[in-house]
Amino acid sequence: MSRTRARRSVFAVPGSSEKMIGKALEFQVDQIFLDLEDAVAPDAKGVARELISSAGQKKFKAPTISVRINALDSQWFAEDVEMLKSGVARWIDSIIVPKVHRESDVAEVAKLLSQIESTVGRQQGSITIDAQIESAQGLVNCEQIAQFPRVTSLNFGPADFMADLGASAEEVTSNEYALMRVLVAARAAGVAAIDGPTLEVRDISKFEKSAGISSAMGFDGKWVLHPDQIAACHRIFTPTQVRFDEAAMLLEAYQYFTSQSGGAKGAAIYKSAMIDEASRKMALAVLSRGEAAGLVQSRHFSPGD
Repeated sequence: MSRTRARRSVFAVPGSSEKMIGKALEFQVDQIFLDLEDAVAPDAKGVARELISSAGQKKFKAPTISVRINALDSQWFAEDVEMLKSGVARWIDSIIVPKVHRESDVAEVAKLLSQIESTVGRQQGSITIDAQIESAQGLVNCEQIAQFPRVTSLNFGPADFMADLGASAEEVTSNEYALMRVLVAARAAGVAAIDGPTLEVRDISKFEKSAGISSAMGFDGKWVLHPDQIAACHRIFTPTQVRFDEAAMLLEAYQYFTSQSGGAKGAAIYKSAMIDEASRKMALAVLSRGEAAGLVQSRHFSPGD
């Protein structure tokens, strides 16, 4: 369900900033979340809840609108739940749950969401969960977390993850092990895999490098903290038209060669290279990402090619 829509860009908006919420209305991104957690100072949590509550009267251009609540074990969690009950749950698509350590964390949130959906008159299960993996314990348990029914994406949180490990940000240049673990868990569960933010918002080259790594690995998208990062994010996580067409044509070729009319082959030579079931799966991943971003096939396979 979660991978049928684009998740290239997930834009973080501080819930305590009326100015940023106003600007975010026009952002052409795939998902926006109004933040109640790290982007909001403790003394501003109440104001942020009020601003988020009033944001439901506005129209966002982003197709998916979410709220990031505070962690389950925080002193602010209960008030966030009350905010959802008071009306915010009527218009959001998902909640982002930070610092998820185990499956029981999302189970607890899901139980509350069921109660909230009943209160506001929404269909059961219509508010989904985007689970943040930000700790060693969360990473160890990410497979079970991803499999939970309401979870539609795993979001990697690099800063909190490194802090939990006791690592120095200046000395650690890559989280590829953690990213791969999150990605494999997400793919096994059939949910989206989202890379976390690049904190140096003005350093576009650093954002592009980070996004390039996670995109090449197979991630669906990345968190965005500044409007200047949006264009690069969409470019990196959207297949080019040429690559999209090539993937679609390879799938058509594979279907032909494995059929009776094409020789019923398990593997075949197409454009001087062998294609088989593994090739089909890789092409499907490109096709799925392109279709979610709105690409349309412009070329087709012909047996005479």
